[in-house]
Amino acid sequence: MTARFSDRKDAGIKLNDFLGSLEFDVIAAIPRGGVELAVEIARRRKKPVLIVGVRKIPIPWNIEAGFGAIAEDGSIFLNKSLLSHLQISSDEVSRLAEEVRREVIRRIDAYRKGREIPNLSGRRVLLVDDGFASGYTAIAAIELLKKKGAVVYAAAPCSPSDTVNLLKKYADEVIVIQVQRFGAFAVASYYEDFRDLTDEEVIESLKEVENL
Repeated sequence: MTARFSDRKDAGIKLNDFLGSLEFDVIAAIPRGGVELAVEIARRRKKPVLIVGVRKIPIPWNIEAGFGAIAEDGSIFLNKSLLSHLQISSDEVSRLAEEVRREVIRRIDAYRKGREIPNLSGRRVLLVDDGFASGYTAIAAIELLKKKGAVVYAAAPCSPSDTVNLLKKYADEVIVIQVQRFGAFAVASYYEDFRDLTDEEVIESLKEVENL
């Protein structure tokens, strides 16, 4: 498969175009990967960016893959069918989840300066990531935003079709440019440049839209 996007900024520009006339009030970004996309959309739509504190819980022996996700409020969302095959004890799940949550809180302090997510009652929120893989990180973010009253549109450049179908059970709408229907899926395969972003790069990117 040939990469569809040169980097996350390019993906953000193309996702913005793909959204067409869809209207929303706030852009919620899943860090770190979703931030550059959200900033590109925000610059063009003149909408504020909100960092959502969520992160996948990695499989200990394969940290690129996850068996669920945790939100900043401590809510945990597990891929139970996968977890049943991994034979990870409930105590180990709890330990790993708490470890990830500490990192989530650290990122909120760094990117959102510790501020609470505001009341989003009736607001239309575009939730953005650089790709939806298993979907559990997005589910954690959707549920967190819905607790604040938001109407949530989940958007990404790429996703496997089964994850799109899963997210439709949680989001009010799911928007994906490239839906992969067959074969093994990897977000990185859709990008020419998919390097990890640093805290400093995320913070610099957010400065571009801090006054919107």
